[in-house]
Amino acid sequence: MEPIAVTVRGKGRWVLIHRCTDCGRLRLNRTAGDDNLLLLMRLAALPLATPPVPFDATPDEPEHPRAGNRHPADSR
Repeated sequence: MEPIAVTVRGKGRWVLIHRCTDCGRLRLNRTAGDDNLLLLMRLAALPLATPPVPFDATPDEPEHPRAGNRHPADSR
């Protein structure tokens, strides 16, 4: 079993989500008082650090976004 995420259930109780390394089954385990808070925070922040859609996948902005919409008076 490896921890893959953290979630919050009723009354703000943090729960670890573990995945079995053999079969992929997910299990929920309540956090304990002696759990490493830094590691819990790292797991909680993981979705922010690795978004499902890469930021560089957005299309490039055109060089002149209004090039095709010139006013006739501007061509003088």
